[in-house]
Amino acid sequence: MPGYGKLTGGLALAVTLTLMATPAAAGSSIVKFTIKGSGVSCVMTSASVACQASNSAATLSATLTPDSQVTQCSQPQGSSPGCVLWPGANYKDGFIDDPEPEVGPFACIPLGSPATPTGAVCTVVKTGKGFRVSSRKVSKVDQLRAGPHPPCTKAALSAALERAFHKRSLAPSFLAKGFVCAGNYARGDYIDEQGGTGDDITVVFGAKGRKWTLIGRGKDCEDGELPAQIYFACTVN
Repeated sequence: MPGYGKLTGGLALAVTLTLMATPAAAGSSIVKFTIKGSGVSCVMTSASVACQASNSAATLSATLTPDSQVTQCSQPQGSSPGCVLWPGANYKDGFIDDPEPEVGPFACIPLGSPATPTGAVCTVVKTGKGFRVSSRKVSKVDQLRAGPHPPCTKAALSAALERAFHKRSLAPSFLAKGFVCAGNYARGDYIDEQGGTGDDITVVFGAKGRKWTLIGRGKDCEDGELPAQIYFACTVN
């Protein structure tokens, strides 16, 4: 079973002893969810993602299309017409069974703690453009800003691990194939070889100038800045 481990330098990272599963909703044609206690509800289809939110003062909404266009609305409570798209609708609790729902070109990740999210960040995965929504605010996001970024190579990412662990070489441990880079972030599987056995440890990197640095999973997994391709590392328990 997956668990949490500690590596040199005190960075808490996810240790996976089983293969990562593809998010359950990736092939679904429609996903509807409500973020419990946040006043945020969303509907995802292959044609659009739309979320609504409300508080005592205003209603909010945002819609995202495959060409990365975002339409926003914010109206005082009681306005006609308001921004609420689905008044009274009840959907499944979001980010519980499916921590990162994907439909067509879109993905949504939780804003705040994955266990008790306060909103959502929904983007077109390829472009990183979309919106952030909570009960207080809706705004546009662009997670894949123009570079320059550190090189997306095994050598550059391995060098970041060597610096973090204060080693001249990772051997016999190594960074496995299949690492992913997206904008200023990257993720990969570090195979920690000890005594003839290897633990598969999911690691997350952030850009610092033209170099990668190993980052923790707390604030970086909760602030909505991680692109969807990288956020999957946060869903490994």
